[in-house]
Amino acid sequence: MKAARESRGFTQRELAEAARIADKYLSRIELGMATPSVYVASRLAQALGVSVDALIASSPKLADQELASVLRMLNALEPSEIERVRRILLEVLR
Repeated sequence: MKAARESRGFTQRELAEAARIADKYLSRIELGMATPSVYVASRLAQALGVSVDALIASSPKLADQELASVLRMLNALEPSEIERVRRILLEVLR
């Protein structure tokens, strides 16, 4: 996230104001000490002019947490539901 912020010429304070969050909270996010909610991540992405996916992909810690969340959801599915998800993913990735 820091790289995206800096490449767009934002200071932490400017980005925090644009996303309507505290600059100290943004600092903690950039340092990997806090993880924003999806709502906050979407406001940050919008302020930076990027997608939430791009924002998450640019932050390994956020990407790891997002992947872990998806894996937890998948582990809770029944085998037939997992097969449906697999077929959907294959279709999307074609």
